[in-house]
Amino acid sequence: MADTNFGGPDTVDNTLNDNNRVKQSWRESLASKQDLTFGLDYQVLGLSASDPTAGGDDQASAGVARFYGAWNLIGLESGNRGGIVWKVEHRHAFSDLSPKEFTFIGSGLGYAGMIGPAYSDQGARLTNLYWKQKLNGGNTSFVAGYLDTTDYVDTYALASPWTGFSNLAFSTGSGAMGLPDDGILGLAVAHMLTNNLYMVGGVADGKGKSDDPLAGFDTLFNDHKLFSTFEFGWTASQEQIYTDNLHLTAWHLDGGTQHNLTSSEGGQGINFSASYFATPQLMPFIRGGFSEGDIALYDQSISAGFGYFGLAGEGNNLGFAVNWSNVNDNLEGAYLVGDSSQFTTEIYYNVQVNEFIQITPDIEYIKDPAFSTESSSWVFGIRARVVI
Repeated sequence: MADTNFGGPDTVDNTLNDNNRVKQSWRESLASKQDLTFGLDYQVLGLSASDPTAGGDDQASAGVARFYGAWNLIGLESGNRGGIVWKVEHRHAFSDLSPKEFTFIGSGLGYAGMIGPAYSDQGARLTNLYWKQKLNGGNTSFVAGYLDTTDYVDTYALASPWTGFSNLAFSTGSGAMGLPDDGILGLAVAHMLTNNLYMVGGVADGKGKSDDPLAGFDTLFNDHKLFSTFEFGWTASQEQIYTDNLHLTAWHLDGGTQHNLTSSEGGQGINFSASYFATPQLMPFIRGGFSEGDIALYDQSISAGFGYFGLAGEGNNLGFAVNWSNVNDNLEGAYLVGDSSQFTTEIYYNVQVNEFIQITPDIEYIKDPAFSTESSSWVFGIRARVVI
């Protein structure tokens, strides 16, 4: 029976599986004798814009150090494994604005969106600390503890900000989903209904903060502001469920959290995604969503593109996509702009230099950034990753 690999490319399990280089003998021993695996990496992102809004910064950069791992403790012989998964990080900016602030939150591009939202100046944070349990021969899984909801919500192969697209429009939710912080208390359950049909449901603390995890017990059990999701999907391959995939995701985030845009109103919506390997290397996709309320950046968003894997090297991949978005009505009112539609395109090339280093040049073009004095902007980026 297949052991279904629920979750996206940036889950700890999948990150560890993708690190295929030969490990030191003592780490091999830990993996084989104790079923304990771990990894460390350091990542940097630098951005430069041709036409920021008037008076805005034209550069941003930041780094992220991560330590992550998984330790399976029960069910090692039965296949119904259960164990602890963790990831801790330190996020720090090298410039006045971090990449997360560069586009929308700070005085930069004036673009209603985010480029490299994981590259912030938050400092130390807890992203994952949960128990993961597989049941029913791997056809059922649940996770409980401090979760990153983007690990299981609206996932696909190019969603990772570390190895895939940098723009949020091409990542989880397509900008039309209100997302809470990472590292928040929650519970998620996934189950294969048939060999091809699956469902994933989850609930998490909408007010949780990854840099203050202990406060989550108060916010979850006293404030009751929840992020709730339900996904129904089809997959051609249980082993890598986030590649050949078609799904619909319904979500709701209660109001009165730090994720509100302009008021205390909650938000909800529907997202869709379809991706499929048309050839062993070429994976086209179409994704998007519709939302209402005061949470998501976009009321409507649709993206289409492709990933090309193994281009000029086994570990290399190329991604190209375009997005059209209609900015949230509440944001338009707060910034006193009319009905705002934006057009965004991104191309990147992730190069596996050697077993330790990845380099990713990235180019984006943004037409009609909603809150900018400029009609368009080119954004040039470079991302580097060192894996230990």
